[in-house]
Amino acid sequence: MLFPSLPLFSQRKIADLKKEDFISDFDLSVNIIRKQHPNPFKFIKEEAFNHKVDSLRKSLVSNPDIYNFISSSPLRLIKDVHTSGTVAEDLSIELYKSVSYFPYPVIVEKGRVFVNIMNKEIPFGSEITTINKVPVKKILTEIASNVDGNIQTGTDRNGNDFARYYSFRYRNHENYTIAFVKPGKTETASITVSPISASDYSYRSAKCVLPFNLLQQSYSIYSDLNDQKQTGILTVGTFNLSEDYAYKEFSNFFKEVNQKKYTNVIIDIRRNSGGNPAIAALLYSFITKNSFANTYTYKTKNITLAYPQYVVDGNMRTYSDEDIRSQNNYLYQRFDKNDTTGWYTGNTRLMEGLLTNFPKDKDAFSGNVKVLVGAETISAATYFASLVKVNNRGLIIGKETASGVDATTAAWFASYQLPATKSVLTIPLTEIYFFNATKDKGRGLMPDKELPIELFIKYALENKDPEMTYAMGEG
Repeated sequence: MLFPSLPLFSQRKIADLKKEDFISDFDLSVNIIRKQHPNPFKFIKEEAFNHKVDSLRKSLVSNPDIYNFISSSPLRLIKDVHTSGTVAEDLSIELYKSVSYFPYPVIVEKGRVFVNIMNKEIPFGSEITTINKVPVKKILTEIASNVDGNIQTGTDRNGNDFARYYSFRYRNHENYTIAFVKPGKTETASITVSPISASDYSYRSAKCVLPFNLLQQSYSIYSDLNDQKQTGILTVGTFNLSEDYAYKEFSNFFKEVNQKKYTNVIIDIRRNSGGNPAIAALLYSFITKNSFANTYTYKTKNITLAYPQYVVDGNMRTYSDEDIRSQNNYLYQRFDKNDTTGWYTGNTRLMEGLLTNFPKDKDAFSGNVKVLVGAETISAATYFASLVKVNNRGLIIGKETASGVDATTAAWFASYQLPATKSVLTIPLTEIYFFNATKDKGRGLMPDKELPIELFIKYALENKDPEMTYAMGEG
């Protein structure tokens, strides 16, 4: 699914786009996936991909508008959490305002939907079972976010944006008849409510009850110290960090934890979208008891930019001929082709400087470790949790991560601006395989402990962060 981005200016109107624009950009998107993605048919057979592409294209031909163009994106077919798309900046405000929205922010947990705002109509924590007689399980399947392979937490990933995704897909509803069950009750109640405007949707989204750790999420690295529980809590929101900054923050936290002689550390990476696996290994060096293996390999089927005339940088500047040469030369020097398989694998130059036998840090913590993971734990964050699990260094709490435990796509990306709609597709260029894995089973890291849904609801109704409360051992 393509997501509206925040615009800097407005030029065109949605009405300026024609049927031919949508169709040509759809076809180009399919070709980009085929030629640029490092392994497009890992989780879907090419024949099935072709069949589904044909179905999506027919739907778009019969109803060629911006909304169907968004919902018909072929990106979801290849089951890759790192693929993404954005609507053109000059159209996104109009698009955002053109939709009437489902009026309640929700939280999605294990395929169930709960109201996530204090309001008069439906009590906070009520479970929504159907909307306009459509079961929420069916709705969640239709609007699930990208995950790697056969990971089961795609429905949970879009909890914070359920109203937006749902409203774009079911934008023509004049009202919503909602069946729900109040907390602690068994009987089903029903209410019919009207959609709300974009501004009201934005206002209500800011009033969500969960999640609770908004302060921690506003920083790349945030630490809390609980003297009563002898527990240090480290929230790491990304591994896309410089080594100097990451080391300083990690070192300061663990020095203080050790000075206070704490017995427990909780590392929260539930909403960590990944970054550099070397920084994930750096963090693990502060909790390891010994030197540890830090090994991963890169592979791809193509080391050149497909359709280079459409590649743009982060400022939407089209790549110059020199940019293209530089990119292609960089990968050419760092990947070697296997003539038997036809695949390219990262060589010693690519892995230069990688610490394969990573040492324990001098300020490493030796006490109990718990790691919180979830449906938004991706890429290098999954790798960090894997280091903990493989080395039996702590308890993993939460739910299956959104990216693969064996492999995922990573490292280098190409952004393509489609010429007609000006939408942007971001496609990864390489795969990364962890711990010398040779196959990808298509599942994420599984936690050691997963909260029962009843306990999750109990903590949520008490205005407590469910996983953190569980990890802290509170009742």
